[in-house]
Amino acid sequence: EADEEAQQKWIKQEIPKIKKCVKKHRGILYFEDECNVSLDAVLGKTWGPIGRKSIQKSTGNRASVSAMSAISDTGKLIFTLHEEKITSPEVINFLDQMLKHHPTRHLIIVMDRAPPHTSGVTSKYIESKKRLHVFYLPRRSPELNPDEKVWNHLKNEEMKSHQARNKVDLKKLTKNKLLKMSKKPILLRGIFMRSEISKFFI
Repeated sequence: EADEEAQQKWIKQEIPKIKKCVKKHRGILYFEDECNVSLDAVLGKTWGPIGRKSIQKSTGNRASVSAMSAISDTGKLIFTLHEEKITSPEVINFLDQMLKHHPTRHLIIVMDRAPPHTSGVTSKYIESKKRLHVFYLPRRSPELNPDEKVWNHLKNEEMKSHQARNKVDLKKLTKNKLLKMSKKPILLRGIFMRSEISKFFI
């Protein structure tokens, strides 16, 4: 349901502003997004004896954790996990976490127009932080957000066929996998480069 005309207009008008902001402040560019990680694992291919059916066990329990992350064009990853739905206070806390992670740098953050991102309380927080510069993607444009690729890799590679049985196990596993990813800048740089928008920031 994406509006291609709106996307092209955004690319033409907003990307130059983003690049100018990064250059002006010598800032760090991040793309932010959220997702739900479920006990229902993505099942992957496996080996088994010839002629015999291979079975991958999966829990029948239902639970999920909410995750937020931000990936930079240079291969940095910052993330946080929550047990409940992400709302404006969680977004504000995450932005604050990012500023503390880079205590002297300006951060240029691109994210979608989800209500917690654009609410009055979130906007007020953003306006109060001189080192924080936020740009919003056009509506319904996940393909323009490299952080979507982080979740794709996490679910389809890192957590493929996972064996977590409850919410506690799932949260611990998700944290460990994201920590592992955060220590691999080459992997993260590759994930960023697979995004359609990466060509504008090479």
